[in-house]
Amino acid sequence: MSQDQRVPEASVYRLSLYHCYLGELLRKGAVGRITSRQLAAELSIKEETVRRDMSFIGGVGRPGAGYESDTLFHALTEFLGLSEEYPIVKIGSIQMIEALQVVFPSESYGVKPVGYYSEMPEDVGKEVHGMVVRHVTELPDIDPALDVRVALVACSPGWVQMTLDLLAKAGITGALLLTPAIKLQRPEGMDIHHVRMPCDIKSLACK
Repeated sequence: MSQDQRVPEASVYRLSLYHCYLGELLRKGAVGRITSRQLAAELSIKEETVRRDMSFIGGVGRPGAGYESDTLFHALTEFLGLSEEYPIVKIGSIQMIEALQVVFPSESYGVKPVGYYSEMPEDVGKEVHGMVVRHVTELPDIDPALDVRVALVACSPGWVQMTLDLLAKAGITGALLLTPAIKLQRPEGMDIHHVRMPCDIKSLACK
């Protein structure tokens, strides 16, 4: 995505949501046209919001006629700066990496892990899904040719800050953090999406 388009963060998130939803439809073989009204109804978003979000892409549909599902999916892929196999690294114990693969099978979502890193010394050197697991302290040595910009971080809480700092040294600018650490120092230039499960559960309990 071009930085000078100044797309609101909320719109970027919704565009990624449309991309995921269309990806599910296409995997199920549901090709054909889809309208803003259908997207709005399926995702519980106002129709005018969907249309406004789609205006940032441009040229993929006609008023009243909707969008070709596969054309819109590929337009969103390009707009979001993705590829058919977007490279990421995963950080966590082997047990955690394999558990995440069960609930988030990377190959089904256009994401390609190109490196596994663990904070556990006993994991180092073992092979997972055809790749050798390296220690988290080796993160700065990631091959620049892999062009990795995003990491999925699920290490133990005590390793979170060091992991983020090491990712920054490796030139990685985005992290999806699944570790329930509360207070963190965000490395300069890094965007962190943090899922705080204990806090989310407490919020739901209150509701």
